[in-house]
Amino acid sequence: MTDVEAQLIKARIVYTADESDRVVPGGAVLVVGDRIVAVGEEAEVGATAAALTQPVRTIDATNMMVLPGFVNAHWHEFFARRVGPTDALRPVRDAEDAPGWMALGGNLLAVSPMFDKLADLAPRLTEREAVDIATYSVWSQLRGGTTTLADLGSFNQPDALMAAFRAVGIRGAISTWVSDVVCEKGASAPRRSRSADSVVRELDRVATMCAADDTGMLRARASVVAVTNMSDEAGRGIAELADRYGLTIGAHLCALRTESPTVREYFGRGSVQRFADLGLLGDRLLGAHTSFADETERRLLIDAAVHISHSPAKYGWVGESTMSETRLIPELAKAGLDVSISTDGSGRPIGGMVENMRAAWQQHNELYADPTVLRASRALAMATRLPAKGLRWQDQIGSLEPDKQADLVMVRADDWRYLLDPRPLEAFLHLGGSLDIDTVMVAGRTLIKGGRSVHLDETELQRRYLAALRSCAARVFEVAEPQLRQVFAGVAG
Repeated sequence: MTDVEAQLIKARIVYTADESDRVVPGGAVLVVGDRIVAVGEEAEVGATAAALTQPVRTIDATNMMVLPGFVNAHWHEFFARRVGPTDALRPVRDAEDAPGWMALGGNLLAVSPMFDKLADLAPRLTEREAVDIATYSVWSQLRGGTTTLADLGSFNQPDALMAAFRAVGIRGAISTWVSDVVCEKGASAPRRSRSADSVVRELDRVATMCAADDTGMLRARASVVAVTNMSDEAGRGIAELADRYGLTIGAHLCALRTESPTVREYFGRGSVQRFADLGLLGDRLLGAHTSFADETERRLLIDAAVHISHSPAKYGWVGESTMSETRLIPELAKAGLDVSISTDGSGRPIGGMVENMRAAWQQHNELYADPTVLRASRALAMATRLPAKGLRWQDQIGSLEPDKQADLVMVRADDWRYLLDPRPLEAFLHLGGSLDIDTVMVAGRTLIKGGRSVHLDETELQRRYLAALRSCAARVFEVAEPQLRQVFAGVAG
């Protein structure tokens, strides 16, 4: 043990996010190698540090909050789609904006063909484009305090995601883009777009690849991007692979008002019953945005102990009524299901884990006119301990406790926002954000310090991303050169 680095972090306040939501003012965390050895009062932890045989490096964080690293269990890598009509090519004025395909209850018969098309486009990225885009995207998550990131289907390639997680240095659960059928307007049944075997084989390949990883930082994950794009054959194959490899499963499930009637029309039964019939429903399943389930489906979800993930900082922006229309997500939490928060994904930077903590803290309480329905400490657990449990990673990460991996986030708490406030986490959720994060440590290794990467050249990351983005926008999305010149004019890199 003498050659393993020891770090003693002295904090203004430590939020452990453990089962008791322990908070330690004037606390400290002792890290030896990649593990937490002690958490508690500074004097107690300091005594443990003094008993070590190796030198101990002291980190002065007495002006900071120390939190567990954030666990984002529902994310999509979509940064290759930045140059498009709903993103970098949108008009400057917003007065003529239309609601969009996820608003007003959602248009599943527009979503399904679009998702299926993405399954053909992502493989057209070159290896260099895919890696450079994925690395920049994963880095942006690290910058916001995410130390574990779980893919739920991305417009990128699994191999590139694996390379990106390794380069950036955070944990990753890697998935595939599942689409073997399409539900289209005017059709009476789903149309086969590719073989179910090909979809299952790709997940098998990724699961085999991740199983061979010896770092403990990578895992595979089964996912269903849209229930309308998965055949029963593919669903059964995914369930069998999840059993074989011990995978968790992620799915957008009852996410839009129009989902259940559309699924019933094309598949003969609702989404939750379909998942139950195919062997996908259970405590290994994470349901994203699960708000539109009837009473029978709710009982199935509760009995199966399904994990629920929501992204409240995203909903108003895209017109989803996930929180306000049914109030199902907080009701499922009251019924005993684990409910966590996540960022979802977009072609451009959107609210990070901090912003979603704030939105959950505000929206859950507003729905019930009761500020104790979701306390700030519970919002933190929704971003740390609970998603770690949903990913079955809770023995390693998600809280600051002895023997767990040393994943932590430090946030400065010494300016006017925190003056005379005995609860700096609340002040942070009121007035802070992702860019306030000063330090991020993953498995005992400091990756962000002073808000900057200590191991990656951020200027070079952006340069590579912009070059890859311009290249794939021209080749894959066929964006005309005059439009590209307009988008990239004056952009550094």
